[in-house]
Amino acid sequence: AGRVISPPRRAVTPMSASAAAARDDVVARACREKLLDAVAAVAATTAAPTRCIILSGGVDTAAIMRASADLGVTYACAITVLCGPDAPDRAFAAAVAAEHGLAHHVVEVTPADLIAEYLPSCVESLRTFDGMTLRNALVVAAALRRAAALGMKDAVVGDGADELLGGYSFTWGEDDPPGTWRRKRDEMCATWTFATAALAAARGVSSRAPFTSDAFARWATAETDRADCVGVVPIRLTLEGDAIEHVAGKLPLRRAFDTVASWRRKDPIEVGSGVAVVSNDAFWSEVVADDAFEEERDAWAARGVVIKNKEHLVNFRAYVKAFGGGGGGGGDGGGEDDVLRHPTKKWLGPGEGCAGCRFEIGDATFCDVCGAYPAQRVVVAGGE
Repeated sequence: AGRVISPPRRAVTPMSASAAAARDDVVARACREKLLDAVAAVAATTAAPTRCIILSGGVDTAAIMRASADLGVTYACAITVLCGPDAPDRAFAAAVAAEHGLAHHVVEVTPADLIAEYLPSCVESLRTFDGMTLRNALVVAAALRRAAALGMKDAVVGDGADELLGGYSFTWGEDDPPGTWRRKRDEMCATWTFATAALAAARGVSSRAPFTSDAFARWATAETDRADCVGVVPIRLTLEGDAIEHVAGKLPLRRAFDTVASWRRKDPIEVGSGVAVVSNDAFWSEVVADDAFEEERDAWAARGVVIKNKEHLVNFRAYVKAFGGGGGGGGDGGGEDDVLRHPTKKWLGPGEGCAGCRFEIGDATFCDVCGAYPAQRVVVAGGE
């Protein structure tokens, strides 16, 4: 139950239906071959007794498990982190683990405990106070700690598939002119970084991401375009739920491996695990009072730092505690304590650098320190 075996093909295509179907099959077969090769390469450089998979039960990790099964690659265990009984990952991860006979370690934790236990170390490891980055990192850090406690040396993860194959909704680009989707995808992948490696290293574990292998990434960027990756298909919100027609990405991967999650909706880690609740100000009502938030937000706004909400403020406090600076004077008096710090970036003058935090950013459109997007300042006649 819960599977769609033969989804409809592309919603919009200049090809005939038969030509589109043939193209889809070619791309799916190539995707399958490349992932099998990438998983085999991971297996060749790791040992089964100390190899685990961080299992969300999403399209990516379910495909990795199917590829592993086809190759005879085994894992000591799977690890899933869940915040609450309604976390979307719960049923999917359990189904994948059961299908493959995995020893399944489920880390049950509250969002508050995740923050208390992992926020300081995630901020320090990733050098950021961006909410989205840290929400996802909290979950990964908890999984990696369990992996280390179990004696695992290598953790296989699903990083890279969303970036390469149009998994994120913001990459679907329905209105982009021809060629733009591919150019944006390739630019993103040329500069991609993943938090997992730093989080794993901090816990004595190595992360292994088959989708980021050179061969898989080269194939995806050279051989796939939007029409191959994005389309309208039946998507399931829950394991046993009805399918609804919806735009989705990663179609080559969905078609390449028949799994319980092949036609699951794309849920970011924060949503699938259930930790996304921390992005709501109501979650912080007993931690950060409204007047305190407004006072700090306004004080930092005067210094060119945008604090978006209470979660962002808590993250920012942890960032200042980790790296120092940002003293309490409320101005840019030039004193040592007035300057925000970062291990590799400079905090520039008022009106310079990132529009959200003033750290140097170069030509980047996203700031990996504060999470601002677009992070470039817009210059108009007469000033900013």
